[in-house]
Amino acid sequence: MADFNPQERVKKMVNAIKAEANEKAEQIKDLAAQQFRIEKNKLLNQQKERIIEEYKKKIESYTIEKRIQRSSKINQSRLSKMQARFELIQRLKEEVRQKMTKLIQDQSVYKELLKNLIIQGMIKLLEPRIELTCLEQDVQLIRTILQECQEEFSIIIKRETTKDFKTTLSINQSQYLTEKQGKPILGGVVLSCANNRIVCSNTLDDRLELSLQEFLPDIRNGLFKK
Repeated sequence: MADFNPQERVKKMVNAIKAEANEKAEQIKDLAAQQFRIEKNKLLNQQKERIIEEYKKKIESYTIEKRIQRSSKINQSRLSKMQARFELIQRLKEEVRQKMTKLIQDQSVYKELLKNLIIQGMIKLLEPRIELTCLEQDVQLIRTILQECQEEFSIIIKRETTKDFKTTLSINQSQYLTEKQGKPILGGVVLSCANNRIVCSNTLDDRLELSLQEFLPDIRNGLFKK
């Protein structure tokens, strides 16, 4: 009992407690530092992902915007070309119309043209009675070729089908051709039968439009080479 020193014992106990406390404190410190690093890396990764996502969205938005701009330019260019083509074709159409106007001023030329238009319409309709509607000033001229048209038509039908078929032509004098789409009709005829239920328009204006539509690809290729 003489060797027992309470103070020394207490001191050892205090030192042991201190050492354990320091060790625990270091462990807590290390754990906190480790947790801090984890949280920091987590935040950095989240921030990185957010920045990457925003960057992707910006790139995508920029790409879409550029595509829209490119598409808009292409469409605008196409529209401009289409407008230019339309205007040029309209000018071409007007030039042909003016030349045709001069051409039919020659009565002999116009008479032959009228005859061909009438016979062509008769062949299309193949009806025993056909009425012709024309310009009022063309009535007298058409009267002079009615018989000739009827005879030539019968000859053509006989030659092509070996059958006899006759058509009687008459002129509609209760109504005349006047204008189309705000422009005076150049000439020609409209053939009708069966109380106007069947109609064949062979005006010069319609023939011009049909010819233009028929040769439009060739006209485009000639005028607008790539």
